[in-house]
Amino acid sequence: MTGYELRLWRKGMAWEQERAAEELGISRRMYQYYEKNGPTKTVTLATRTLTLLQLWKELPHDEPVKALRGLSALIYQE
Repeated sequence: MTGYELRLWRKGMAWEQERAAEELGISRRMYQYYEKNGPTKTVTLATRTLTLLQLWKELPHDEPVKALRGLSALIYQE
């Protein structure tokens, strides 16, 4: 994930930098650094986790197979 992709992720979540930093457990200043220079692998994995949690809340739970396929694709993307 590049810094630009991190920014796109944040915008897709409809979050300000402060909220993204809080959700990731880092300072806003560190978050700004990652948007400019690219995040660590840990931050990249954390963004995927937060995305999965958000998607899970929005998924219709009467379609578990379809939901798991979508989640699997997200987990295994490089």
